[in-house]
Amino acid sequence: MLTADEQADFLRAVDAVKQTALQHLSSNGDPTFAIHFVSNLHRGVDQVVQSAQDQGLKTDCKSGCSHCCHYRVEALAPEVFRISNALRKLPPGHIEEIIAGLLKHAASVKGVSVVDYHFQCPFLSDHLCSIYDVRPAVCRKAHSSDVEKCKLTGTDIPGSLEVAMKSEALIRGTADAYHQVKLSASGHYELGQAVLLALTDETAESRWYGGESVFNGPSDLP
Repeated sequence: MLTADEQADFLRAVDAVKQTALQHLSSNGDPTFAIHFVSNLHRGVDQVVQSAQDQGLKTDCKSGCSHCCHYRVEALAPEVFRISNALRKLPPGHIEEIIAGLLKHAASVKGVSVVDYHFQCPFLSDHLCSIYDVRPAVCRKAHSSDVEKCKLTGTDIPGSLEVAMKSEALIRGTADAYHQVKLSASGHYELGQAVLLALTDETAESRWYGGESVFNGPSDLP
């Protein structure tokens, strides 16, 4: 629970991020820019985590540890399109395999609540993230100081409140800026289902840039 002062500081941080992001999004009317701009959010969250580690934050997270990859991942709309655009650069046969996997994933998780969601991320392969370079901000901020707690379903994962709050301010401020320029950027889109739609609907990106909310809400997608 945040104190009143901490809550006020958080809201100020959100607004500062929003205003900076808004300047850039408002000054460039290119859809490619609007999608690529979210990479600034990713760099920002990476810097928050790295700075905390440089200052002594110890985590049990390491390559091959994938406990957190069995929870529902929600992404902003521009993050979804950034991922789908990266995947489209893969060989055609590989894309077909990815889509087939995403279809199976969508059938399994459709309508499943956040509480009951205990499915492996469809982009996890041999305990490694196959979209690591373009993974969403919520994945980038995830960290744990006790891997043993991560192994227990339903347990709160111990970590840095400072990292969590700074990262959340970046995410919320960026999303608010997108909304301000009439681009839907809700963070309630289940990653696998959203990327599936982006890969299989050629009109999704242009409709999104036209102001349409092309993904459904927090529960599922068609």
